[in-house]
Amino acid sequence: QSSLLVISVVLMFVCHECYGQCTGGSDCSSCTVSCTNCQNCPNARVACTGSTNCINALTCTDSHDCHNAETCTRSTNCYKAKTCTDSTGCP
Repeated sequence: QSSLLVISVVLMFVCHECYGQCTGGSDCSSCTVSCTNCQNCPNARVACTGSTNCINALTCTDSHDCHNAETCTRSTNCYKAKTCTDSTGCP
């Protein structure tokens, strides 16, 4: 029975990372989809909200270092953004 419990716990963590959505935390580098109120989100591919180091997110809101974002709202370093609202670094 204990091995079944261990397998269940491992699967729970694996499935959580499949979605890769993270809220809070000082190192969200394992988040692959989105970050909310996280520091260090270089691998979030979809969205960052209130987060930092969002270099690959497509949408940034109240976030920092959104180098590749297409849409930035109140964010910084939006070098490639097509839509910028109250953000910096927009082309």
